[in-house]
Amino acid sequence: HWTEKMTIKNPENSPTFNYAELGPLQDAWQVLEETSNYTYFMMFRTHISTYKKCISATANITDKANKTANYTIMSYDTEEKTFENATVKVRALSQTDYTLENVIRANLKGTLPSATPVPPGSYTYAEYDNSTCYSRSTPFPDRGDAAKPQLSTPDYNDLNEDILKELFPFPENPEYMDMYVVYNEPQCYVLRSPAAWEGCDLWLRKNELKSIVEDLKDDIIKKEKELTEKYKKEHGIYENCTAQDYQKELLNDFVEDDIERWFQDVVWKRISLDCILAFMITCGAPVFRVYNPVTCNTSLTGQDVRIS
Repeated sequence: HWTEKMTIKNPENSPTFNYAELGPLQDAWQVLEETSNYTYFMMFRTHISTYKKCISATANITDKANKTANYTIMSYDTEEKTFENATVKVRALSQTDYTLENVIRANLKGTLPSATPVPPGSYTYAEYDNSTCYSRSTPFPDRGDAAKPQLSTPDYNDLNEDILKELFPFPENPEYMDMYVVYNEPQCYVLRSPAAWEGCDLWLRKNELKSIVEDLKDDIIKKEKELTEKYKKEHGIYENCTAQDYQKELLNDFVEDDIERWFQDVVWKRISLDCILAFMITCGAPVFRVYNPVTCNTSLTGQDVRIS
């Protein structure tokens, strides 16, 4: 069969990140252990917006021998001022040709994830003669039966949690989704998921994020006031006049957007350079900014108060 002559390759297969003497840099189990000790906040994404949402994650180790855990994603809606949680059972697995676990597999049906099929890689392509075929997953996971039909991606309604639908709307299997560790260290880690259009997420430990926000508190307050005055003038909102609802909405949107842009530049220079480089080299520049230091302050502090 012609498929037997295909060569399946994975550009992100980087064994050099797992040299023992250097310390593993794509360690899924370490990510779960660190997330069980600290809360991590999603800072940036390359795919799929999290509009007006603040996203954080925690974990609870359930079985060290089998490397399983409960993984909880928390979403804070900055408009509704409400929290929503989703907990999934996860397992650390190794992708094809990897000796160290570099994949976090989450079960979408409330049970422990199976170790099969083996994760093929977060971004694979197949070569055949002079042709190249790109795919979100290995085109033929079962090499022994290439014609065997594969389970289709579930509809939104097949997933139980709204947060999962929003963050990972395209799981490749109705039973599970995989998150590949592109890079990790205690301070931060980068995950790529086929369920998020192959997008990457950069997660930062709460301790570091809180320290950055506290150090910049006065600057954040000052920046917000400057932007508010700037956009009030641009949208005709004057001191002695009552702003209409659409003007208030425009004002808030412009101020929030500029605050996020400014804060991204600051955070980009303050967190681990290795984490930033791994993200940029493997995933490209971030497209969506997730964390806003003003509107997400409630999710960071646990108190319903503005940073200002």
